[in-house]
Amino acid sequence: MNKFFYFGYGSNMLAARMHIRNPSARRIGVGKLKDYRLDFHYDGKDNSWNGAPATIVPMKGAQVFGTIWEVDQCHLKSLDEQEGVSYGIYAPINVTVDSLNDKRNIECRVYHLCDQPKTDVHGLNCNEEASFCRLPSTTYLKVIVKGAEETGLPSEYIKWLKQIRHNDNHVHEMESKLELAEVKLAEAISKVSCDRLTFNSVKG
Repeated sequence: MNKFFYFGYGSNMLAARMHIRNPSARRIGVGKLKDYRLDFHYDGKDNSWNGAPATIVPMKGAQVFGTIWEVDQCHLKSLDEQEGVSYGIYAPINVTVDSLNDKRNIECRVYHLCDQPKTDVHGLNCNEEASFCRLPSTTYLKVIVKGAEETGLPSEYIKWLKQIRHNDNHVHEMESKLELAEVKLAEAISKVSCDRLTFNSVKG
């Protein structure tokens, strides 16, 4: 059966989440995407996570870690549907991802928001109002962190993920379904440090 590689950097790093719509997905390992940053933006089209979903934005010197999956071609349509491609929420592109498990470069399908953020959410400071459209929900960020831990992303990156500002909103059904009770994050927006957090420091 024909297969393709997919790079998940958000909720689809977690197997339980990925397999809801794409049961053929097999985790290859940790991937690193160079010259992109992880960001968040809500465009008003889908609010299933009660906050801003993740995207990748080109940025020289930054890097995004995630999960490389091998997926049966028969699930390409369901993956596109999950990402809202036909509704103009996400768009697929092909990128070269460094596989940290076997030191090779892999061409992967990845999705970015069609309505990309104009500014870097990680650069917002405490005197700026980070509106609902720029912050992930607590539930969504927990899914990302659990997926990062499950995949075995670098510990520095996981620590950084836990410090990302969130809006303290929850999707209780997903928290129960994906067993997120034990996932620990920093405190919500009003209490966390607001230092710039674009990630570019992990080697390897």
